[in-house]
Amino acid sequence: MKHNIAIFGGSFDPIHQGHVEMAKQSREIANLTRVIFLPCNQSPHKPSSPVASSKDRAEMIQIALRGMSWAAPSLWECHRQPPSYSWMAAEHFHSVFPSSELFWILGEDQWSSIHTWSNPTRLAELLTFIVFPRGKELVEKPGFRSLFINASHQASSSKTRDFLANNKPTKDLLNKDVAAYIKAHQIYAPK
Repeated sequence: MKHNIAIFGGSFDPIHQGHVEMAKQSREIANLTRVIFLPCNQSPHKPSSPVASSKDRAEMIQIALRGMSWAAPSLWECHRQPPSYSWMAAEHFHSVFPSSELFWILGEDQWSSIHTWSNPTRLAELLTFIVFPRGKELVEKPGFRSLFINASHQASSSKTRDFLANNKPTKDLLNKDVAAYIKAHQIYAPK
């Protein structure tokens, strides 16, 4: 039986409600049997490393996905030397799930620069992209398969870190158990 599997790459520093909502909507739209959250060690598109360790980010993802048997984290990229290139992850998961259709979940900001990513031709061969708007109109890219989802969420990891650092309430941004984990481990300590 053929399965539809989506890879959701990112820093997840921390995972927020917007990430979870994107996964849920992607599952519905693309009839996904599994969503793999793939925290990266070091994104080639970001100048700095994640604040939280790979272990803490994986643990927060695990907590945020409780009750969602169709979603789970993979630490595949965290155990590799940076930077993390998406085409390598796509090839890896293609070899693990050779008879499945692979999708990649991302936001419009990443979609708009997809042609500048390392080895975009290989990405286009292996993946269908599930794209979420971030306040901008979505435009198809020649050579890339895509599904556009008309939904967005107010949360972002940088906004969430800012709220945590300034002791602002995060109930609309974070799962309460993720917030408790962050507090207990003092990951994004207030200024």
